[in-house]
Amino acid sequence: MSNNISSYQQTLDDLEFRRARCLDELRRIEAAMTGLRAAMEISVHMTPGPNSAIATPAEIRHEAQQRYSEMSVRWAVLKFLAEHSLQPQKTADISSALLEGGNPKASKATVSAVVSAMNKKNEVMLDPEAQGYKLTVVGRSVWGAIVNSSRYLNRGSSPTENEHPD
Repeated sequence: MSNNISSYQQTLDDLEFRRARCLDELRRIEAAMTGLRAAMEISVHMTPGPNSAIATPAEIRHEAQQRYSEMSVRWAVLKFLAEHSLQPQKTADISSALLEGGNPKASKATVSAVVSAMNKKNEVMLDPEAQGYKLTVVGRSVWGAIVNSSRYLNRGSSPTENEHPD
């Protein structure tokens, strides 16, 4: 019996080691993805389209100041953690970024309540080492669905702007 327990312990130790390696690799992949998203956002501003001019620094700054406007605090938290955060963030830092990005509803208390609800839904998780929140795989999936929805894409339009002429 003791031999079986020892064998089980070795297997468990091996699985825990493999899980730690996978989590470390996932963190590196997520950091790379975040960096690429940031680089893509910068290149959109720096690379002119066929009929557009290069954005000025003032236009880029204005866009950053409106990054989280016209959306709920939950959506803004998801967007911030998915696209603009390289590491786990404290609720105060999330709140500050959302307020600076044009979301006036993102008080520290509101962000804390929203993050707590998102934690219960497994969309975010607390990283004990960094003492901040980061997106889970579920959260990234949720954000991917939101960002491609017509409701998100049309969030800044008024109802008359969304109507198609007959």
